[in-house]
Amino acid sequence: MYADLTADEMKLADLMSDISEEAYCAGWMANLEYVLWDAVLNGERQYGRYFIKQKDIDALITLSHLTDSWIYFDDDNEETAMPLNSWRERFKKMSEITRNLFK
Repeated sequence: MYADLTADEMKLADLMSDISEEAYCAGWMANLEYVLWDAVLNGERQYGRYFIKQKDIDALITLSHLTDSWIYFDDDNEETAMPLNSWRERFKKMSEITRNLFK
């Protein structure tokens, strides 16, 4: 839950949510965490009506390294921090399913 995040994890969650709001007027668009991680790995891209710029990517990288985490959303716990190593494994496992989200 958002309330369980550290101050820096909240900054990461807020940045991710702000991008979602700009792109889709949604606090947390479905699969946002996957789209943003793919941007971290592969660079700038259009996302809805927003263009994810390098400055956004740099901020995501900085905050994720500072917290050693990535934020994901689920219906039970909402915004949740996951250690980066675990997130990388989850992203890799989901890459086949999510690949088409990034085109």
